[in-house]
Amino acid sequence: MKLTKEITAAFPVSNPMPPLLEQALQLLEEHGCVRTHRDGERYMTLHPEPENSDIATTTFYVPDPAFTALWTRSDDPEVNHRLTIFLRTGGDGSWAGLWLDDNGQQRIVHLGSGSGSDMLCVLTDNVQDLLRLLAIGYDELCWPEQFQLTPEEVREKEYGDDDYPPPPLLLRAHVERTLGLSIPARASEVVRDTESMDAQESNDPFWNWLKRVGGE
Repeated sequence: MKLTKEITAAFPVSNPMPPLLEQALQLLEEHGCVRTHRDGERYMTLHPEPENSDIATTTFYVPDPAFTALWTRSDDPEVNHRLTIFLRTGGDGSWAGLWLDDNGQQRIVHLGSGSGSDMLCVLTDNVQDLLRLLAIGYDELCWPEQFQLTPEEVREKEYGDDDYPPPPLLLRAHVERTLGLSIPARASEVVRDTESMDAQESNDPFWNWLKRVGGE
C-alpha cells in the first residue's frame, strides 16, 4: 500500500485523511489501480484494467502543499492545513480536495481550473458522498452541466465514438456491499449546489473562505 501511505502521510495532522477514504484507496491499490506517468509521478485510477489507464481522468495524487498555497495565496500554515488537494477531476486541470470548514467539519471541495471548469464550491459534505459520487462513473467531475445526466448519457451526447472509461465496478461493489451505501444514477442527486469562481457573491462556504483568505 505504498502510494496510499504516501497520500495519507501528506495530509496535515489537523485535517487528516478520513479513514473511509483511506480504506477505499487501499482497495484500489490492492487491485492494481496505481499507474506511473512518463515523468515518474505515480497516481491512482478507479480502474484496475491496464487498458483503461490512459483514458481515465478522475485520478488520485499525493497532495502538494505548494499547490494548496497557490490557491489560498497564503503562507500561513494554519490556513493551508485546512485545504488538501488530492483528486484530479478534469483533463483541463481541475481538482478536488479536503477542506476543514469554520465549524471543524471536513468537506470535499472543487477547484476548477479557470481555463475550463470554473466550478468553485463544496462538492460533497462528507467522504461517503464523495465515494458515492465517484462510483457513478463519470470520466470527469468538473462539469456541473453534466450532473443532470447519467455517465451513459454524457458518453452518447459528448463523446461519440471516443473512448470513455467503463463503470468503476470495483469501487461500486465496495460502496454498496462494504459500506452499505446507495449509488445514485446522476451527480445531481449528491451535489446539491454548485458555484462559479467568477460569481460576484455566493452562499457557498468554501467559495467565501477561499476569497477571504486570498484577500479578495
